[in-house]
Amino acid sequence: MNKDSEHIDDKLLLRFLLGEASQDEMTQVQEWLQLSEKNRKVLDDYEAIWSESGKLTPNPVAVDIPSAWINMSERIDKFESKKTIKTIPLKSKFIKISYSAAAILIIFIAIYQLILKPTPTLQIASNIEVIKNTLPDGSLIALNSNSTISYPKKFNKNERRIKLEGEAFFDVERNEEKPFIIEAGNAFVQVLGTKFNVKAYENSEIEVIVTEGLVKLYIIDSETLDSSSIFLKAGQKGIISIQENRPIYVSENIPDELAWMDYTLIFKDTDLKRALSLLEDHYNVKIKVSDKRILNCRLTTTFTNNSIDDIIEVIVATFEFEYTKENNTYTIKGDGCEGKDI
Repeated sequence: MNKDSEHIDDKLLLRFLLGEASQDEMTQVQEWLQLSEKNRKVLDDYEAIWSESGKLTPNPVAVDIPSAWINMSERIDKFESKKTIKTIPLKSKFIKISYSAAAILIIFIAIYQLILKPTPTLQIASNIEVIKNTLPDGSLIALNSNSTISYPKKFNKNERRIKLEGEAFFDVERNEEKPFIIEAGNAFVQVLGTKFNVKAYENSEIEVIVTEGLVKLYIIDSETLDSSSIFLKAGQKGIISIQENRPIYVSENIPDELAWMDYTLIFKDTDLKRALSLLEDHYNVKIKVSDKRILNCRLTTTFTNNSIDDIIEVIVATFEFEYTKENNTYTIKGDGCEGKDI
């Protein structure tokens, strides 16, 4: 395509939004979206229209059971009041009452089965250690500490939907007829089959890092049904910040952020400010420096399944520093490296 005004099939856009498009179709839509802001607005408008029409249902519809029951009762009373009043034999009246009671019972059972009866769900939760497991569709997950996922015992015929609280890495089994959807806070992540990481701890920004394939990250306004979305490919990172409440790209994709899953830390000319911050997060320790210039030093190395003591030993030996340890706090001492103070 070489013109941003070039027409694109609305059925193709619908398949794209539902996650049912082929890889070639996804590429076609992606290229079309990159041509202009106008094209991206067209997609947003279509998504809003289809959401309202019921063709696109990324969010479960909330049902107000008491209000629904009251409305149904009022309609029944209104209908009954319009009937012609006539004398009915006692036996016939009893039969009619029995039929009415049976009808109401059937309606109540139907409402219970469809709405009130909870769908059987399973849950995987982690406390301190990383948990790895397999979902009903064959998808693999790694669940970080203090994280939980909930999912139905059996996925429905249209989608594979789960809820995440915390952080997890997904290796999703590909199924073009049943998109995989993750609810994480106020965000949604939709894929057909790919590998990616989602971090969604309470009161923190939501982060998505893609290592393979294509991922859609989006939010939907519960009142207006307006949506905002971005698409992330391998090597890209997207976030939804608390302040802006919309998905945005983050230019750098830092592999070290996935160290919790494979126990590997890769530093490539990384300043110690960043490196020490990652170590604090992954090993739940505190690391101090005696001179802020130490944070300017740049580290290039890889650690796999190393203890925090081993890593600190390597760092101080590399830069000819010293360190002390008290409980869970390390203090690195030395002259530091030249450069602007951090």
